Amino acid sequence: MTGGARTIVALLRHAWARHHRPLIPIALAVGVFQFLLTRLAPAPNETSWISSLLTLLPPEMQALVGNEVALTPAGFLALGYAHPFFILLLSTWVVRTSAAAIAGEAGLGTMDLLATRPAARWTFVVAGIQTVMIGLAVGVSAAWIGTAIGLRLRPLDVSPASLLPAAAMAWLVFAAFGAVGLIVSAWHRDGGAATAWTIAVIAGSFVLDYVARLWAPAARLRPLSLFRYYEPQAIVGAGVSTGAVIVLVCTTIAAFLIALAIAGRRDL
Repeated sequence: MTGGARTIVALLRHAWARHHRPLIPIALAVGVFQFLLTRLAPAPNETSWISSLLTLLPPEMQALVGNEVALTPAGFLALGYAHPFFILLLSTWVVRTSAAAIAGEAGLGTMDLLATRPAARWTFVVAGIQTVMIGLAVGVSAAWIGTAIGLRLRPLDVSPASLLPAAAMAWLVFAAFGAVGLIVSAWHRDGGAATAWTIAVIAGSFVLDYVARLWAPAARLRPLSLFRYYEPQAIVGAGVSTGAVIVLVCTTIAAFLIALAIAGRRDL
């Protein structure tokens, strides 16, 4: 194992020691939440009343809910992967770990100790993105397992595998936010400021996507939100969009490279 690899492993262990306790309740909460949705989802022969209810909503709200896609049990379950509760919990992990990767360590004073190791600065960014992605994988997997267990106990004529693409895209979009959070973390010396700015980025993206779907004059701004490329109901109904995957992957890579460049020039 090279020196850089050993340093990254050491940093991952340090991150695990700092963040594993919050990860456990986050994973349990998203798993239980998705499980409960399988208990609330309408059976295939119970969707007519939802159809009647949706006809009473304004066209903008119908588009927000997902129109006919939400009338199916699979579409209803897909709503859980776009629910604010699910988004909030994954955002909590992203904000916590990305802000702590560099700015948080500097703010606590532990960066001075970490910097005494023969470690290149890029290793802090690499360990940071790995921490974000591993934790997201745990959280998203817990959510999908909750769905799978629920469908096992209450058959709804829905294959758990049909929700896997939505779960995978959830991981990808929040990985992109994590990479953006590392830019913020590399830019600041205080963990509180990095946390606040990362929250602002994610919340602003969510609000922009929400407003753009409801208010036609703002629709042209929707591509600026990363949530534009994460639509669980559309994924369940029509599959994963190749364009959305490309945008999210390119955003993650670009943000990661920018974070590397900023971290390489700052004082630790």
